[in-house]
Amino acid sequence: MAGLIHNRNYRQSYYHNYLSLRGDQKDPELKDYQQWAGAAEALLRNWLPPDRNAPILDMGCGDGKFLFMLEQMGYTDLTGVDLSPGQIARARQWCPGARIIQGDVRAFLQDNAEKFQLITGFDVIEHFHKDELLPLLSLIKGALTTGGRVIFQTPNAISPWVGTVAYGDFTHEWFFTPGGLADILNLQGFTKFEARACEPRIHGLKSLIRACLWQLLKLSYALVNLIETGGYSGIYTRVFVATAVKP
Repeated sequence: MAGLIHNRNYRQSYYHNYLSLRGDQKDPELKDYQQWAGAAEALLRNWLPPDRNAPILDMGCGDGKFLFMLEQMGYTDLTGVDLSPGQIARARQWCPGARIIQGDVRAFLQDNAEKFQLITGFDVIEHFHKDELLPLLSLIKGALTTGGRVIFQTPNAISPWVGTVAYGDFTHEWFFTPGGLADILNLQGFTKFEARACEPRIHGLKSLIRACLWQLLKLSYALVNLIETGGYSGIYTRVFVATAVKP
């Protein structure tokens, strides 16, 4: 997502023209949002607040697909922050019940201490250098209530195909393994880390075939890893989601 401002000028230029640079100028349709929501709801099971009135912030909200999903699920206190004017316009169109803000999410976090029960960042943290990431995580922790949760989606450095995602955006700066992300979240005082693979979701015959073939591929990746290192990692998808909790 294009939702964060930094002190490097090329990022601001890129984010301002995000939709055109990404070849994504065609207006999305309802089915695009519904398909994304269906996959995300299944992937994030048990991670979303049980209280439908819980305050939720989506950092780098982009075109609002996650906020759309939450609205469809009945959540009522939703905020999205993004830099891209085009993305903001789409989010406001598709998520009329959410508060959509164009601006620097770091400043927003600083001004909203201990407010949110859930803070999410889909395709966000890879846009930061190392020296920027720890201060961001500190701001996120400060904006969460006690027991609040953070959820990230980010490229998976373990995946054999991570380069197609990691280097597909000029503003990507750093990439994580699940274990590496767990380390920096633990360093910031988060607990209960958990990571999940973004595997094909079964919703028809074609997706069933893809899901079955993926399980075979995953087994082969795991076997190669086991032969080389004697270890095992269960997440090989190009991106993964992870969560942790503020104690």
